[in-house]
Amino acid sequence: MLSSVFMATSSIQRIRELRDASIPKDSLLGNLLPDSSVLNYSATQLVTKLAQGQLIAQQVIKAYLKRAEFLEKEALDRAKYLDEEFKKRGGRVGPLHGWIKWIDRIAEDDTLIVKILYEAGAIFYVRTTEPQSLMHLECSGPIYDTTLNPFNRNLTSCGSSGGEGAVLGLKASPMSIGTDIGGSIRSPAANNGVYGLRPTAFRIPVAGVMIAQMGRESIIGVLGPLARKREDINLFMKTVLDTEPWLRDPSLVPIPWRSISLNPKNLTIAVMWDDGVVHPHPPVIRALRETVEHLKKSGIQVIDWKPIDHQKGWDLISAL
Repeated sequence: MLSSVFMATSSIQRIRELRDASIPKDSLLGNLLPDSSVLNYSATQLVTKLAQGQLIAQQVIKAYLKRAEFLEKEALDRAKYLDEEFKKRGGRVGPLHGWIKWIDRIAEDDTLIVKILYEAGAIFYVRTTEPQSLMHLECSGPIYDTTLNPFNRNLTSCGSSGGEGAVLGLKASPMSIGTDIGGSIRSPAANNGVYGLRPTAFRIPVAGVMIAQMGRESIIGVLGPLARKREDINLFMKTVLDTEPWLRDPSLVPIPWRSISLNPKNLTIAVMWDDGVVHPHPPVIRALRETVEHLKKSGIQVIDWKPIDHQKGWDLISAL
């Protein structure tokens, strides 16, 4: 038993040292701060300025590398390649121009979602945290400890995609990928002041993602975007679905991303004030009331939603 504990501790320490060693010395506080003008652009604004030649990929990635935990060499090499391709083509390459036991398990190939985004011109440069075993509205684990809220370190970043939420709140990323079953994208988005979307199951490819119980179909998790601007949620979804990912992952539903316009007067939104199991804290109730007021002022009809058998539902999910 002592031997197992020692091995786990050694592995954790080694991974933390690897993380620390990946941080370029010129990115530590005390040196030149990141280009705040670049960090303030949304992902949609960045790709527009890159397409127009007003920014170059190396300029953008260097600004973000100042704010994040790093895959520096890979990111800078990728940015240099994209800049060279921009000059050759006269345009962009594409539209985006867990367990301690698994600590040494390195994937032999990228997940499909990473391949699609890479082919679209994305640059990957940052590792973010998540809680062990994922299904948790916190972001704590034995490897990197607890991820905190970037606005107030006494508060939580929430989870399970807490690292993604925190890095966006810090303006250390324009757009991120999270996973969600019961709130793991939406809760970090809310806690860190950004946008998040939990897509319907079988829309965004999950092929190649490592999960604890492969093949379990009782509770379906999904991949989805987090972003600082609402328009970037649309950018992510359109970029991925325009590639027709169902041709590479046959489990997906072959439905393209569709842009639609809605008349607020034709919308009805239901609000659940209490699920009959856990009563929300006063600040949450206040936020709901403020939201309802804004919705009504926009001409949207708002009705109350009556919760039915939430305790029974949770008992079933817990058992599964």
